Amino acid sequence: MPLLQFCPCPPPEFDLAGIDAVALTSRRAVDAITHHAQLTQLTSLPAFTVGDKTAAACREAGFEDVRSADSDVAGLANLILSSAGSDLRKVLYLSAEQRSGDLGRLLEKGGITCRTLPVYRMEPVQDLPKTVFARLANGDYAGVLVFSRRTGETLARLFTAHLPEHIFSDLPVYAISGQAAEGFQGFNDVHIASAPREDALFDLLLAEC
Repeated sequence: MPLLQFCPCPPPEFDLAGIDAVALTSRRAVDAITHHAQLTQLTSLPAFTVGDKTAAACREAGFEDVRSADSDVAGLANLILSSAGSDLRKVLYLSAEQRSGDLGRLLEKGGITCRTLPVYRMEPVQDLPKTVFARLANGDYAGVLVFSRRTGETLARLFTAHLPEHIFSDLPVYAISGQAAEGFQGFNDVHIASAPREDALFDLLLAEC
């Protein structure tokens, strides 16, 4: 169930002067530029991605040189830094308005200039369908999966605003990372995947079931 609404906000024009590569940490960033007038210019650059799904989205959009860290933001920074050279000195990070991890700082520490440019934002929903709250009250859900910090914060806010504590406090929460679990302070049954990847989250879920 989507808890954040995707709102693309790319600039009318990208300043690509001196840019050697782009970095992306979400498929949403790819969605935000897919219909941009400068897509061909962007896809002519090497693309460094945080994970394989973002890499696949880049290839579908037309990027030919795509390199996936299959990791987190720190892993992406390490991948870019390990590729640094005379042809890779300045990176354009196509990001969300609100983001976890500081890719720019990690790259700057390693000697690579990084320009962070938000191209989309995710707006939290203000409510959930009444049927969801009714099923929670009936104990129909065996747990919830959380894929990001903001979705976790949004879900925890909605639970505490609309349900008595005894209904949600013992509901199992399966989070893809420690950051994704941060909003669930006060919840009694929070589990965190061994690595910030979907397969690790599903492995956690299967192991706990």
